[in-house]
Amino acid sequence: MTDPNTRPGMALTPIDRLSLWLGRTLAWVFLIAVALTAWEVLMRYAFNSPTIWVHDLVIALSALAFVFGGSYALQRGEHIRISSLYDRMPPLWRHGCDLLNALAIIFFMAAFGWAACRQALVAIELGETSGRAWDVPIPVVIKTALAAGVVLMILQAIVNLTRTWRRDRP
Repeated sequence: MTDPNTRPGMALTPIDRLSLWLGRTLAWVFLIAVALTAWEVLMRYAFNSPTIWVHDLVIALSALAFVFGGSYALQRGEHIRISSLYDRMPPLWRHGCDLLNALAIIFFMAAFGWAACRQALVAIELGETSGRAWDVPIPVVIKTALAAGVVLMILQAIVNLTRTWRRDRP
């Protein structure tokens, strides 16, 4: 892959390390979500004793892992790209695309982050709960994590932009 974030021997920033650590750590949460879902299926169909908490918890855990997976993918250069076009571009054009991509991510995530932070603050103020049988404050956790995940993605995009800007132009 030609992304500057995947070069061997590259110095990692604290943001890089945080993105990688969260991505690798929270990937295990998907395994926990699968195990909990299997537990729910077993309890419901084998013992006719469904739970009221598994569905909400699995959604919350998966959402947390997904939210922070964005910065992990961005750090590793594994975000969505039209490789069939990108790989055929001259190096100078790829460099320009990398710069434009980082700027677009920063702009989009800043707008998204503004909205996410507003919703998180409202959820925290209200002590928002799921409103379901388990009625725990999962919306507060998810909305706050979404805001934090967006901030981390912005920071990772800034690191990538800086790294791309400093690298030798073709």
